[in-house]
Amino acid sequence: MPSDVPSSMPSSVRFTEIVRKLTDLSGNALKVQGSPQYRAAMWMSDQDPIQNIKTGGTGLDLDDNGFEQRYVMALFYYAMDGNLWKENKGWLGEDSVCKWFGIEGSSDGCPTGCIERSDYVGEYDKVCRIAMGKQNNIFGELPSELSILTEIRWFEIQHDYLFGTIPKSIGKSWTKVHTILLGGNYLSGGFPDTFENNQILGTIFIDQNWFNSTFPNVMATMKNLEWLDAEDNNFSGTMPPTITNLKSLRILNVNNNSMTGNLPDSWDENNLIEDFEVEDNNFKGKLPPSLAKARFLKDFRASRNQLSGEIPEAYHQWENLEELYLDGNDIVGQLPQSAVPFYSGLQELSIHSNSFTGRFPVEHFEGTFRIKVLSLHQNQLTGIITPSICARRDSSRSFTQLVTLTADCDGDKIKCDCCTCYENGELIEDTGS
Repeated sequence: MPSDVPSSMPSSVRFTEIVRKLTDLSGNALKVQGSPQYRAAMWMSDQDPIQNIKTGGTGLDLDDNGFEQRYVMALFYYAMDGNLWKENKGWLGEDSVCKWFGIEGSSDGCPTGCIERSDYVGEYDKVCRIAMGKQNNIFGELPSELSILTEIRWFEIQHDYLFGTIPKSIGKSWTKVHTILLGGNYLSGGFPDTFENNQILGTIFIDQNWFNSTFPNVMATMKNLEWLDAEDNNFSGTMPPTITNLKSLRILNVNNNSMTGNLPDSWDENNLIEDFEVEDNNFKGKLPPSLAKARFLKDFRASRNQLSGEIPEAYHQWENLEELYLDGNDIVGQLPQSAVPFYSGLQELSIHSNSFTGRFPVEHFEGTFRIKVLSLHQNQLTGIITPSICARRDSSRSFTQLVTLTADCDGDKIKCDCCTCYENGELIEDTGS
């Protein structure tokens, strides 16, 4: 187990030389006793057990090309309370940093945790992966010094205790990173605009944090972005219309933020979007007609916003749609009555608490075992839920069970013997239980 607290007074000559060498990187923090920078420098000075081939002793020479990298990884350990991690095997040990937990391993473009000398024109093995996983009890602020790790491809700390902001410096230097996974922490501010026009970054998880800036327009400049999860934050402002220019984007999730304005409406036939989720925001206006061109769309969730108007008729041609959630808006009009592609793969339909009118086309749901959710209440729909649909509520059906079935059962609305029923907008009974 590495020592968490280096000796109170370092060897003066070596420590002074280390501080001088690292001042451009860490500044005056090196001179603040107890700071992560100070503690890392002390460790490099007196306690690093790595073998020094030249001297036969321990500790890297200051002119070793890997000196700054080893310092930054020690700094990361001290800044993140490494002695309290659930898993910290190898950290501050005698091996190369490439053998420390979370670095050792394989990610795309980084087969061994480091870019090795044999396959990189350089004089030391360079860290290309920090994957600390989930719930490892990591606590602290990300140090800006991580920016020197210019070969980083994968960076992951999820469901832990990161706070503060993401350092702007890493956006300038992490030009080869393709995956950043920081979901489930306490990060605030915004996503650094220094990542603008990054050509590699494909996956960003920043969900379940405390981000509180306007939605980062920089996201719309990352042409190879495939998956953005920014759910459960406090992003405000509008979604940049140019986000539709990202032709590799497959999953976009901004559920549960404070975003406003209209949904982007410049989608074209070349988009690959499969999952578009904007629930629990303050978006307004009509559903974007151009989204009908999203021929791979499987999941569209826009519940609890301020959307209005009708479902665009062009949406009826969606062939891959599986989940549609529009509840809690002010959407009007009728559901398509004919057997349009819209119904062919639908598994979950939640449109309650809107202003839909007309007959519910139950016949399009009778011949499928896929449907799991039909949430129809607090509308002006009429019709009959047939016995064949009610039979699907049997819990013994397991994967083919219709789990949720709600309707307005009062007056001349929907007649149903197995629904969770509402009258005058109020829940009265669950006849299907």
